[in-house]
Amino acid sequence: MDLLSALHSFVRVAATGSFSAVSRETGASQPTISRHIALLEAHYGATLFARTTRSLMMTEDGRSLLPHAYEVLEILETAETALGRRRASVSGLVRLGVTTAFGLYMTGRLGELLDKHPDLSVELIMRDGFGDLVEEGLDLAVRVGEIAEGSLIARRLGTVRRIAVASGDYLARRGMPEHPRDLLSHPCIAYTYGGTRHDWHFEGNGEESVVAASGPFRANSSEAVLNAVVAGLGIGLLPSFQVREEIAAGHLVHLFPEWSVPDLPFYAVHTGPRTLPLRTRTVLDFLIDISDVLRQG
Repeated sequence: MDLLSALHSFVRVAATGSFSAVSRETGASQPTISRHIALLEAHYGATLFARTTRSLMMTEDGRSLLPHAYEVLEILETAETALGRRRASVSGLVRLGVTTAFGLYMTGRLGELLDKHPDLSVELIMRDGFGDLVEEGLDLAVRVGEIAEGSLIARRLGTVRRIAVASGDYLARRGMPEHPRDLLSHPCIAYTYGGTRHDWHFEGNGEESVVAASGPFRANSSEAVLNAVVAGLGIGLLPSFQVREEIAAGHLVHLFPEWSVPDLPFYAVHTGPRTLPLRTRTVLDFLIDISDVLRQG
């Protein structure tokens, strides 16, 4: 058993928080993964993980070792790339955290990636909120908005354009708002992702209009907001790529087309190393390719 294999197991256990998850990911038995960690602990004379029957937590010594382990593995992978010895086959599991709207869009195109790499597996963890990549065992995640965590390595995918929309039935009942300030007399369906205030900022015709979105319904899922808007519960502010087909089908109407809402940056993030495993880099490249949906507005 060599230290490089043990270090690889160590960084994956640190990322997933589970011996069994690394066993499933790598195909090695769980006792093998445990022996890798035991080898490192014996080699360095330190306990790397605190184990209980219900949890596995990294110790201070483990956190101290982690960046060095990443650096060693990154140097090794860089050398393999330079010498042309990287495996041609992309294989293994990549766990990807995505927002609901982008995840649903992505599943429609995922066949392009999996057909090209039949030995690759992708698991989507879909949620409209920030989580800890290490605690959730994610290899990659997409984030909307500026990245606050300095420990994350971010690759900008583009920006998310948002537009105000309502259903035709709703507008027939309540009338068409002509100016963003008219929203004060309409129920607005707030998407509660990433904050407690729900001010909608509009810019157009040389002026700015800020509306505090309020109404009888709000949700932390963009899909729930979309369904509520289509059902005629009120007006929503949603990513343009999410509502494009509904607008084209006549189910929704784009309000205030001469006004714009500030775009939100859209990133793919990971915890490192900077030189990613081939399977993770392949999924990241795929995210970059399909993010053209964001640039189309």
